[in-house]
This record gives sequence, C-alpha cells and structure tokens, in this order.
Amino acid sequence: MNKVLLSPEAGKDLSQIKHYISKELKKPDSARKTVNEILKEIKTLKEFPKQGPSVQALTGFSTDLRIVLCGNHIAVYKIENGTVYIFRILEARLDYLRVLFGDDYCE
Repeated sequence: MNKVLLSPEAGKDLSQIKHYISKELKKPDSARKTVNEILKEIKTLKEFPKQGPSVQALTGFSTDLRIVLCGNHIAVYKIENGTVYIFRILEARLDYLRVLFGDDYCE
C-alpha cells in the first residue's frame, strides 16, 4: 500500500474549492460533500496508484504526472518511491496543462 501526500498547493486548492462552494454559492453542505468526495477518490490511490491516466498518454506532453477524476475536479499526481504526491486539485474544465506548465507546453 502506498502513502498519499498532499502538496501545500493541493491543500490550498481544496480550501479554495470549499470556500467558493460554501461562501460564493452559499451551499456549505455541498462544499463539505464535494471536498469529502475528492478526498475519498484521492484515498483510492493508496491501493491503485496507477488508476488515473498519465498526462503524457492523454496529451503527448512529456511529464510523469497522472490525473484522477474526482467529480467535477481532477487531482494531478505523481508516483515516486511508493508515495503518491498530489500536486494540484483543479476544476476539470480548466486547461490543466496551462495551469501546471504555463505556455511551455505544445499542443
């Protein structure tokens, strides 16, 4: 079984997701449910770290990152020495390559 660690950025992403749904959309119950569903999906990476497709397979962009769908969000992660590192948790509709790599990637 692997360990799963959240980066500070991923923790901040979760906090912002919760804040947006709770305060901006005024749905605190939905905010808690959304964050819990994201965390539940991330925890499955302990047992099945390669369940999410590689970013390289999806895009052709050379990277060792993988993604897993968490409802309307994606968790961007890397597997290293038995540990799953969650780098970011992003809205699934975002151009995640641009968020992660700026304009350095080629489409």
